[in-house]
Amino acid sequence: MNKLITTIKVRSYELDSFKHVNNGVYAHYLETARGDYLQQIGLTFKSFDKLKAWPVIAHLEIDYKYPALFGDELKIETVVSKLGETSITLDYEVYNNDKILIITASTRMVFVGENGKPTRMPEVFRKGFVKYGDGRQETEK
Repeated sequence: MNKLITTIKVRSYELDSFKHVNNGVYAHYLETARGDYLQQIGLTFKSFDKLKAWPVIAHLEIDYKYPALFGDELKIETVVSKLGETSITLDYEVYNNDKILIITASTRMVFVGENGKPTRMPEVFRKGFVKYGDGRQETEK
């Protein structure tokens, strides 16, 4: 299974009063990884407009394992865990410099059309996502 790897260095303004990364910041880290993912498969925000299909986050789940601190260089490993007709689920593992697992996370994105309703995922997305998947596909009802 191919993993997409993204690295992020923790910045001071991402810390909370306890001097570790604020829990809400991790959603931004995952968004950065998804952006890198799209670049890796050759897609841009203009691609969404051209194809008239946009992925929106329908579900986000984060399990916090260990605090990240200022200056840590975090490695985000991203894989496709489910690929449906209208949705995709990405799973993430985030590690610090010492290879300690910081969080595990999952996001499910649903593709919507101009009317805001779920629409079939464009083939160009599907092909790119399969590259980083584990081969499983779900059938949506």
